[in-house]
Order: sequence, then structure tokens, then C-alpha cells
Amino acid sequence: MKDQQIQNALARLMLGGVLLAAGVILVGLAWFLVAHWEAVPGDHVFTGAPKYFDDPVAMLQRALDAGAFGQRRSVIMIGILLLLLNPLIRVGFAALGFLAQRDRLYTAVSLLVFAVLLFSLFG
Repeated sequence: MKDQQIQNALARLMLGGVLLAAGVILVGLAWFLVAHWEAVPGDHVFTGAPKYFDDPVAMLQRALDAGAFGQRRSVIMIGILLLLLNPLIRVGFAALGFLAQRDRLYTAVSLLVFAVLLFSLFG
């Protein structure tokens, strides 16, 4: 792969990832607003985030459970999680591109950045 091919693929990957995340967030927001359009804001009492937001698998299960009332925030959080995973996927793909070019220095730097991102997201 040439540099221009890698750059074009990375640009398409980033654009697709951001558009996918934005779409999921907008769907979750619309679903939430339709379900809670007459709810009174309760912003005077801080209750914190629900515990299921700590586990992405539980968040996904709650988002896909159409019968559960009030779980529309999980869809929004999945969109945000997709947005946060976008740089991780981009750096991983860049490392693979540099590896295909047999550029050891940039592959090593990309893998180091990938490890730091992994640690910061899941550590």
C-alpha cells in the first residue's frame, strides 16, 4: 500500500466511524425524546449514571431490549462508545498499513499509541 492509499483509507474509516456514531446517537436521542416528551426535568437532584453504563455488554443488551422502558439512554451511550472507539480503530489500521509497507519505526510508534489508547479506554 502506498501512503496516499493509506491516507485515503484512514480518512474514509474516520468519516464512516463518525457518521455511524452520529447516526446511533441521533436515533437514540430521537427515541428518548419521543418516549419522554412530557417528562419534567429532574436536574435539581443528581443521581449519577446507572451502573449498567460501566459495562458495554450490559449497555448493549439494555439498548436492544425494546420492551424495557427508559433504556433509550443506552442507545445514546453506545453511539458515544463508538465515537470513542473510532481513534483506536484508526490507529490500529494505521499500524497495519505501516506494517504492510514494512516501515518498522512507524509501525512501532503506531503500536505504542495503540497500546496507550487501549490502556486509557479499558485500563
